[in-house]
Amino acid sequence: MSLSNRRRVLAALGGLGGTFALAGCFRPMLAKDGRASTLLGRVELPPVDDRMGYYLHQSLRDRFGDTQVAEYRLEVSMRTETTGLGITQDDSITRIRLRAFANFRLFRTGEPRPVLTGAVTSESGYSSTSSLYATRRISETVERRLATDLGDRIARRIFAAAERDGLA
Repeated sequence: MSLSNRRRVLAALGGLGGTFALAGCFRPMLAKDGRASTLLGRVELPPVDDRMGYYLHQSLRDRFGDTQVAEYRLEVSMRTETTGLGITQDDSITRIRLRAFANFRLFRTGEPRPVLTGAVTSESGYSSTSSLYATRRISETVERRLATDLGDRIARRIFAAAERDGLA
């Protein structure tokens, strides 16, 4: 075996050893003995106001589970912003970008000050069509995707804070 081949083999084995060493430190956020898993079934989710609120609620419920004992209350305010990106010479919009913003606050039940606050954003785009119906259906699909993504981002932030610091 030549010297250069030995170096490659040793470098590959060293890289694998480092990977396995890091794998020993990794623990899933929602492991049964983790702090984040104590939130499952204990967060009262925000009420549903509209279609995007419904999708957000569904996403959060998928992450936190159905509330059994409400130790925490989650408040979320959400807004969207629509922008036309592709414009033809006759001023027709062919590409639309939808941004969704959500501010959230997590309260311990009965306490006035939040234990965690944050903001998340998500964006997506779609092409408009000559059919109003098809464009509306695409728009609804994008709204669902954005609300689901916002819910995932909020849940990850809350779980990460719980795992890192615990929630006072």
